Amino acid sequence: MEKSSRGNHIYRTRLFCHYLFGNGSAEYVLLDVDDQQPGAVVNPFLSFFSRTSAHVCASCNGWLLFSCPNETDISLTHYSVFNLVTKQDFAPPQPQIRGPSIRTGLAVDGQHYQIVRIFGVNNNGGSLLELEIYSSQKGVWRLERPLIHLPPDLPKLNTAPLFSNGAIHWELGGHLLVYCILHGECKLIPLPNHVDLDKWSPRCLTYGQCLWESEGRVHFCYSDFEGIHTWFLLKDLEVQDYCSYHYNLRWKHAHTILHQTLVAQISPRFWHSGLSFASPVAYVDNTCTIYLRLPGVVVSYNLRTQTLKEICRYAFPKSNFHCCLIVPVVCSSDALDFRASADGRGERHGAVA
Repeated sequence: MEKSSRGNHIYRTRLFCHYLFGNGSAEYVLLDVDDQQPGAVVNPFLSFFSRTSAHVCASCNGWLLFSCPNETDISLTHYSVFNLVTKQDFAPPQPQIRGPSIRTGLAVDGQHYQIVRIFGVNNNGGSLLELEIYSSQKGVWRLERPLIHLPPDLPKLNTAPLFSNGAIHWELGGHLLVYCILHGECKLIPLPNHVDLDKWSPRCLTYGQCLWESEGRVHFCYSDFEGIHTWFLLKDLEVQDYCSYHYNLRWKHAHTILHQTLVAQISPRFWHSGLSFASPVAYVDNTCTIYLRLPGVVVSYNLRTQTLKEICRYAFPKSNFHCCLIVPVVCSSDALDFRASADGRGERHGAVA
């Protein structure tokens, strides 16, 4: 199983897959991945089925945040926080703001958590950031309105938010939105692949992107026509010296994997969709392994050995299968290596709805 060290703890990355079906039901599968072994293994104790589908909004320290619209009033959204270690559900009260949020994030500290919802409020033809925040410690929702103007274009590429260094990070219209949980501060940072509309061309298209933490830094990875690129966010003390030579960027390039490098190793049966559709979903620090999602398959690419390996395939023959969302789950190994209860895998009807 893949491991990375932070301080005195060993952390492991697993993949949590949300399969959505045409009848509204969903399958949630946790995959244990071992870079030393072929393929991936389904964890039966931390996988389940639900008759009603709930969207996986975020993952943080072994906790998952689900959202589900009300069946009778679609303007209402219900949230549920699921602890993979204890297999407990926590249902916060109904948010004050009705309707879907632009983005939602989760921060976990010990046994307490915070849910952060992002909205845009019209302001003289533009849009100002508004946050609705729930604290499990206080048990109430509160509103915050930092004076930040949102980008005009907010495309969604299913980029999972990242909680790192005490802050939640979101991809937001070509920018990184950072919200510090402790101080309540927000900042908006252009991403390295951000392109002004007047300079846009088809070669600027991003087909997939992902955020992760490595060596205490926030990393941003995206795929385009050329390959898969990774950058890391500079810390405040590093920015001034670096920016004087690099046109005020807050990011530094880490590595690029060219598509032609992958073509030589991947099976021809996956070429028909084009490798430009490779979407990064996770990264494991100490093994330098990137997980990539291709149509119908998940593969790993080791940056040290430059080798590619198939991890798993996802397909549901003879069923109305709509899509598969893959979210990385990172938490301490001692937390998830518990003795699972004897009930095994089963249905959790309505548990996350």
